[in-house]
Amino acid sequence: MGDVTPLFIAGMGRSGTTTALRVASAHPSIMLNGEISLAVLKQYLILLETVESRYSKKEAVRDGWFERKADYMFASFGYLAKGGVRSPKKQATATFIGHKAPRLETLFDSYESHFASVGLKPRYFYCARSAFDCWRSYRQMPWNPYDDVDAFLKHYVASYENLKRMREAAPGRVFVLNLHELVASSDPVAFYRARMFAPLGLDLPEQTATKIAKFVALRSESAHATLPDSDRRAIASHPRMRALFDEMFAPYAAWPPA
Repeated sequence: MGDVTPLFIAGMGRSGTTTALRVASAHPSIMLNGEISLAVLKQYLILLETVESRYSKKEAVRDGWFERKADYMFASFGYLAKGGVRSPKKQATATFIGHKAPRLETLFDSYESHFASVGLKPRYFYCARSAFDCWRSYRQMPWNPYDDVDAFLKHYVASYENLKRMREAAPGRVFVLNLHELVASSDPVAFYRARMFAPLGLDLPEQTATKIAKFVALRSESAHATLPDSDRRAIASHPRMRALFDEMFAPYAAWPPA
């Protein structure tokens, strides 16, 4: 597929991954095929590993697979995404192709390995949001996958541990989109120009900036949404939470938020 770079959006759910997807996809050089569930991706990676295990025994078969593997991966992301292939025409011309998946960071090693096998180095955007606001948002969702705040915190802390490891393993290829920094920004388009497009080496065409300006406003949550005191205390008392909050969000939010 020519000079194409894999691009993925990771991070906890309810942390701005959907907005990041829409903003990135507004650029003519970026083709993101929407969300793929983590369960589907895990099975997909097992398939890739099975193919390589079976094809490795015969050199010609193995070499043929690796010649077409990148094309297969880029194409399959579109077919696996919940909404299917977004724009086949754009996919043929884009220089960045990928998808989003909340908690994709848990699959980082596999993504790195599979793309390295075809000589490619992915780029990653990690969407960050404080545990207080992230859990408050999850609690409003009828599909909330967590039974309680403790189950959520287990994944939340692990997610940021994975982020740290990603940045160490892939320096210059992992970029953080801090939702609280975006909220504090007086110019969301400028935020994305600096935090998303500049790291990819992309200019921001005026037409793209106009598109972004129309939908970057954060999706509002109910004014009546509150976090129970018991949940707030559970988050605040977690042994890792204060240091993580200070590192990621202190410049843009107070501890603990009201």
